[in-house]
Amino acid sequence: MPIKYEDHQTLESEEGSPKFRNGSRLLQPFQQRICYGSQLHLLLLGLGLLLLVIICVFGCQITKLQRDLLTLRTTSLNLSSSTAAEIQALNSQAPCDPDGRFQGAVTSLQSELKEHKQLLQAGQGLKNKLLTLESNLEKEKQDLKAVHDIIILAIQHHAAELQSLTCQMTALKRNASRSTCCPMNWVEHRGSCYWFSQTGKSWQEAQQYCQMENSYLVVVNSQEEQNFIQHRTGTLNTWMGLMDEHGPWKWEDGTDYETGFKNWSPKQPDNFEGHGLGGGEDCAHFTENGEWNDNVCQRLFHWVCETRLTEAS
Repeated sequence: MPIKYEDHQTLESEEGSPKFRNGSRLLQPFQQRICYGSQLHLLLLGLGLLLLVIICVFGCQITKLQRDLLTLRTTSLNLSSSTAAEIQALNSQAPCDPDGRFQGAVTSLQSELKEHKQLLQAGQGLKNKLLTLESNLEKEKQDLKAVHDIIILAIQHHAAELQSLTCQMTALKRNASRSTCCPMNWVEHRGSCYWFSQTGKSWQEAQQYCQMENSYLVVVNSQEEQNFIQHRTGTLNTWMGLMDEHGPWKWEDGTDYETGFKNWSPKQPDNFEGHGLGGGEDCAHFTENGEWNDNVCQRLFHWVCETRLTEAS
């Protein structure tokens, strides 16, 4: 099943996302951001190490309790079996005991058997305590896994930021007119940079936003690129750079539609007019399962911007 793309996105608003124009991004305090990312990595790793120590302590306690419980069970069972055998032997000798000596021994053994039963009850209490500790350990494991996942995502995010900053610093030092790396919060994939929105806009508003970022609404050229985008958009309806408002279907970057890649849902596009919003359906988007559908351009969907690496400046 597709997963949500938010797992690698920051939650900043679109208006605060990095701009491609005028090179203003290259003037940020790179060293301070790098130091901040390193400190955050150390903090997250320290938290993970602390949880790991807690789980190890729980594990040691559980192992000791398991050994104690096994020893107690074995001892109690052996004593119970031995006591029962002695009682049975003494009962068989009772007719030959006119003075009641054997009866007293039987009573003593019965008292010991009662104590053994109490020990078994104590063992049951120990077992319950062990089950509680095991439950707590399982919860600690789940918490540790959640923290581990957060740490991994944070490290991946800051590693991408660090790579982007390093690349931009290199370009700045060389006074390069063209960038060979994606800005922060954009995802690099096979020579292109992709930006995934956090909110919804109409198709035209999404198109304008991408143009302001010196990019265009995403153009899908292959099944591999389709899979990459679908993996990040998940089940969200998401605009792409394909529309037919002024005639035939056309891609934003001029890619030939007729000979290019297509992934329409069955019986789509259908230019449905029964939606009550006026007109037909002129804009294409990714559906919940990643297949394409035509829809009313005024609907508020998420969107994806794309630009080639050699065009990022």
